[in-house]
Amino acid sequence: MKFDLYYSWLKLKTILTYDWENPFFLYLIPLPLVIILISSLLNRKRRSQISLSFSVPLKQNKWSLFISYIPKTVEFICLLCIILAIASPYKKIIRTEIKQGGVDMVIALDLSSSMLTQDVLPSRLEVAKKLAISFAKNRIQDQISIVAFAGAPYLASPLTSDLTYVTKSLSLLETKQIKEEGTALGDALGMSINQIREEKNPKKVAIVISDGNNTTGNLDPITAATLAKSFGIKVYTIAVGSNKPSLDPVDESTLRLMAEKSNGQFYRATDTKTLNAIFKEIDFLEKSRTLQVSTEIHEDVKPIFIKLAFLFFCISILLKLTPISNILED
Repeated sequence: MKFDLYYSWLKLKTILTYDWENPFFLYLIPLPLVIILISSLLNRKRRSQISLSFSVPLKQNKWSLFISYIPKTVEFICLLCIILAIASPYKKIIRTEIKQGGVDMVIALDLSSSMLTQDVLPSRLEVAKKLAISFAKNRIQDQISIVAFAGAPYLASPLTSDLTYVTKSLSLLETKQIKEEGTALGDALGMSINQIREEKNPKKVAIVISDGNNTTGNLDPITAATLAKSFGIKVYTIAVGSNKPSLDPVDESTLRLMAEKSNGQFYRATDTKTLNAIFKEIDFLEKSRTLQVSTEIHEDVKPIFIKLAFLFFCISILLKLTPISNILED
């Protein structure tokens, strides 16, 4: 089996496919032949000759003539392998893998008291949490972060591919967790941007789920949306709440402008069914990417030629140190 492996590496067709770290040494390939020819000519001149006369011309056996070339052939192969080893051959192998590339995503969820309004049963917040959890469970290739906000934002989950942790973080969100009252849309989007802006993934998405206008915070929502666009982050905004009269009516204007400024999309969810359809559409629009990753591997072939050179060197020494060499030359 090992012999077959060596044979496959040493076939002329295979050798021609090699790349070489020191290709200029390949110009020395004719050198062993030149050395052997010069050595043979010098030895022939030095060799003493005896003239014999035969009544019948003596014919040299073809096989004996062929065998007489073995010592020089062994030396030639040894020198040739040394030159090839010095040239440092390697086999270039390209391996291609198909990988699924996910999306780096932030879900920013409004926890202000107005999200407890029950115009969408059981409440705007509970419906948003339930469908956001269902959405996150299907994003198995993605990294997701959770930002909760009211009058101020806080990080409920860092960017992670652990969807169990993400869904658990979503399920634990409650309005009482944030003391600052109000809706800081700009600050929430700003924190969302900070979670993914440095990521190398070209697909970055922020989903902002709220029911109202920006009422507090340090960062203007439109400015935040413009920043998101500059970092290549697409912002989807979802306004949650029915169209029925309410003490806490839904204000679409700011959320709509945020989506427009970031080349994202605005949605209005008036009930559980429409919110579910919105998440399905976002899931469709932000599909995981299929990546073809090619890896170039350089497999060093030099050790094979070094071993062969050593083998033929040993054979050459063996032929010189024993009477075999004289017998072959005679």
